[in-house]
Amino acid sequence: MSKTNVKNYTDKQILDKVRLEPNFKGFPNKLWNVAIRSNEDENDKFDDKIYTFNGEKFISVTSCTTNKGNKGTAVMCTGLFYDSFEYGLHKQRMPSLRQVRAIPYRRDYTNDKKTNPSTIVYNDIIHTNIHAASYDLNQKIVKENIGGWSEGCIVLNDIPYYKEWIKKFKLIGLVTFCLLDEF
Repeated sequence: MSKTNVKNYTDKQILDKVRLEPNFKGFPNKLWNVAIRSNEDENDKFDDKIYTFNGEKFISVTSCTTNKGNKGTAVMCTGLFYDSFEYGLHKQRMPSLRQVRAIPYRRDYTNDKKTNPSTIVYNDIIHTNIHAASYDLNQKIVKENIGGWSEGCIVLNDIPYYKEWIKKFKLIGLVTFCLLDEF
């Protein structure tokens, strides 16, 4: 995991925060993920974290990005549970968690190296996937820069971690994902 700007949280802090989300209906009794978006929004850096749980039991954490890279324009809305992902292929090449149901998101039309979502909330399938920052999952690297890897997707930058992580979701079916702002 690379260094992130998001502070460290205990399992209890994360689960307590998730319980307060408006569409929380209980924790899934299977693997699911919570990503926490850094308040700093450092340009072109993997400065967020994604936590994996099995029910209420913490499994693992790694760095990621939940913001756009240099080319991205979609920004997922925070504070909601998404039962919108399934194991599949990102761009027909990489094992990933693919978006299969609509999610709320905003657009960022600026090019100022910060995430500036519009006030309009859209709710569509836009192929916002959860994937690695490389098509070559045999690389033994942790990427530092987002580049063009996130055009609205959630992207994990630790390639060896991702290779093992994604295998766990192959037979899960619909995967729950919660995105939070840093708190």
